Amino acid sequence: MLGVDKTVVEDVDLDLVAGVFVASVRLTRSMRNRCGSCQKRCPRYDEGAGRRRWRGLDFGSTRVFLEADAPRVSCREHGVIVAAVPWARHQAGHTHHFDSQVAWLATQTSKAAVTVLMRIA
Repeated sequence: MLGVDKTVVEDVDLDLVAGVFVASVRLTRSMRNRCGSCQKRCPRYDEGAGRRRWRGLDFGSTRVFLEADAPRVSCREHGVIVAAVPWARHQAGHTHHFDSQVAWLATQTSKAAVTVLMRIA
């Protein structure tokens, strides 16, 4: 349902009052410590800014977020950079599936319809 590969779901939190579903996830061993730009394995640099959230596709009227640690790695080519995650592009605040849905809607409907349906600005 979350549309994530090479990922382990550790915990889920459903807040019905706020209408938010948060899945706490972590990467599998094969995906850890990869450069966010080139995807090459790199030595870990530090813990980064802590945990981050990425917006996923809604479950009906409930907003969905993936939450995971975002350590930094030291890449020979790109320097110190946030490690890659398989569910989102580097420096994106939303998942691949969310991005694809918004892109398709943008080609089929008006901008106003996309912003209301996806709850984005």
